Amino acid sequence: MKERGLDAYLIPSGDAHASEYVADYWNARSWFSGFTGSSGLVVVTHTEAGLWTDGRYFIQAENQLSGSEIKLFKMATPGVPEYKDYLADPLPQHGKLGFDGRVVDTQEFEELREALKAKEITYAYSEDLVGLIWEDRPAMPTAPAFEHTPRIPCATTSEKLTAVRAEMAKHDVSAYLISALDDVAWLMNIRGRDMAHTPIAYAYAVITASEAHLFIDPGKVSVFAGKLEAQGVTLHDYDGAAGFMGKLEGKLLINPRKTSMLLVESLPKGLQVKKDLPEDAIQLLKAIKSTAELENTRNAYIKESVALVRFLKWLEECPDVSAITEEDVVRKLTSLRELMPDFLEDSFSTIAAYGANAAQAHYRPGTETVYLKPEGFLLIDTGGQYMDGTTDTTRTIRLGPITDEMKRNFTLVLKGHIAISKVKFAEKTTGIMLDSLARVALWEHGLDFRHGTGHGIGFCLGVHEGPQGISRKSTVELVPGMLLSNEPAFYVDGEYGIRTENIIEVVKRCETEYGAFYGFESLLYCPIDMSSVDVALLDAGEIEYLNEYHKRTYDLVAPHLTADEAAWLKKATMSV
Repeated sequence: MKERGLDAYLIPSGDAHASEYVADYWNARSWFSGFTGSSGLVVVTHTEAGLWTDGRYFIQAENQLSGSEIKLFKMATPGVPEYKDYLADPLPQHGKLGFDGRVVDTQEFEELREALKAKEITYAYSEDLVGLIWEDRPAMPTAPAFEHTPRIPCATTSEKLTAVRAEMAKHDVSAYLISALDDVAWLMNIRGRDMAHTPIAYAYAVITASEAHLFIDPGKVSVFAGKLEAQGVTLHDYDGAAGFMGKLEGKLLINPRKTSMLLVESLPKGLQVKKDLPEDAIQLLKAIKSTAELENTRNAYIKESVALVRFLKWLEECPDVSAITEEDVVRKLTSLRELMPDFLEDSFSTIAAYGANAAQAHYRPGTETVYLKPEGFLLIDTGGQYMDGTTDTTRTIRLGPITDEMKRNFTLVLKGHIAISKVKFAEKTTGIMLDSLARVALWEHGLDFRHGTGHGIGFCLGVHEGPQGISRKSTVELVPGMLLSNEPAFYVDGEYGIRTENIIEVVKRCETEYGAFYGFESLLYCPIDMSSVDVALLDAGEIEYLNEYHKRTYDLVAPHLTADEAAWLKKATMSV
């Protein structure tokens, strides 16, 4: 920083495509700070350093930053400034702020520049300082990509290109830059192995009215390059995207939240750039799953349900639970999933959190071996990538005696989960309008949780996929074909954590003179631990829902089990 005259330096999370999870090459923030959560940003000045992250990671960040110079700034907490406001103090008038412009998206840069406008800051956005000191930095991945060929055929690339061009025509644009890796993968029907858990390959795409250009390492698609070209796709080297973009004319559509400011800064000055769509065109096309995509996904969730039932049976029948570690739980879940047809990999690092560890919403078993005990709660949050879908489930499992408070809070979380599951809502309803349903039972006792209730999920893609969601920030209309998680929770620092999650599909319930009404159908069928439920806190409708859910769980899953496994499931799904 001193050599380059920088007064402050930013180290964000992410890669050149604003991905939530990234290849090892892009883990600069994790390498520098030691904090391994998926979301966070470090600010370094000449006198101090700080990390900003959200409520999912407060406990984890405190632990991982302990003993370092880096101070934790808990986002959305009273009295804690946003990093943009914080920077206004250490940056002098006409100061200089540096960062790697590949990993700062266009929208973020514009907001940063507006926040610091009064300081008349100079921005040095070609400064990868971490790369200069990271001596053993991993290389960019080179693993081959593969065609996405689920058993029930879905839309071809050429059919998807037609749909994308129709969206482009609506917005009167001549070209469309697609930077989000999951958008490119969906459009081109390719999947990859460039990062753990999310089957994508690093690539860009540029679509015009008559052409489609894919920028990717040629070696990754050499086996099926001819099939892409036969559908109107021209292949280029990954590093050729910026040069190609520099020759574009007319009006270009981009997603400013997924396109790096370094790439946008390289565009020709005469090119019109449209970046004000409420939601990215492909994100919406991808979010509303087709009939074939939904059929595939339901099949994936049957397999996932079978694996989870087998895990619960194994855990319950273990002769000595105190001999099992959190890592044993992770390995067991993966091993059961590996037995399923078309399984690719886990969809994220399984959370197996016993006792106080479950108070960290995104806990991962670490270097310290943690054994289970025949008491309290074990929380598992786990999922898989199958050729026919992406899965995600959370269950909180009682291993022995629990307190009355723990049982009450487990039930309050379950009431929120059921409220979302049962709701019927009018068309044009957004996630922000439903989020409170998951919290009301907790609110009545002065309790809450510090994350959203639900996120979208991909189709053999990201376990977190927008733009839809259920949270205090979700403003996208929920429509049939969208998939979301339903995962209310409650955490007590240093004691325990509770979360109950299913993936749900938006479906049409009815249509009246007042318009269409929608609801949710569960895709995941796995027993709720009824030994942790205070039935006296449930109303008749909630009990009816649980009985119906458990009946359907048995009916759908039992045919895929052995007789012994089916007998166990029968007992686990008995009516209240």
